[in-house]
Amino acid sequence: MKNVIMGTKNKENTMMNIILETKKKAFTLIELLIVVAIIGILAGVGVPMYNGYMASARVESATTNHSTIRGFMASTITNCATGRTNAQLGGTAVLCTSTPAQWAAAFTVYFNNLNDNPYGTAQSAITSTSTGPLDPGLSVISSGAGPNRLTVITNTGPNPETGVDVYLPGGTAVDTIFM
Repeated sequence: MKNVIMGTKNKENTMMNIILETKKKAFTLIELLIVVAIIGILAGVGVPMYNGYMASARVESATTNHSTIRGFMASTITNCATGRTNAQLGGTAVLCTSTPAQWAAAFTVYFNNLNDNPYGTAQSAITSTSTGPLDPGLSVISSGAGPNRLTVITNTGPNPETGVDVYLPGGTAVDTIFM
């Protein structure tokens, strides 16, 4: 009988030790609440920072698109001025004697295959016609006011401080490429 009691008592001690050890390894409710509060604070600071970074990245992307368009158009027209008969825009050959409206349409197709609108709208990044204010991220390539001219203007999106859309090359001006 004595062995049986001791055996039971040893089992109880073992069970108590297991329970106590388990309790020592668990987190308390206060510890969990502190962790949740810290995550909340980090998220409260991180989300606005992320949104700011995304807004500036969209503006930079639209600015880069504008510079790329302007530079490529100017170099293509310059190649035509060297005596070439046509220019390659992707897989399409465009006659160097094309009208500014035909060039604008060809450049629009070419760049829409390369660029996405950084604002993620369903609208393409480039158009050759526009009426009224441009959507953010949109560039317009058109035949300029006057003979043998192409123009480019881009809405880079709203200024973070004023909320007013910013246009490249600046104000109401347009970049003009003379043919």
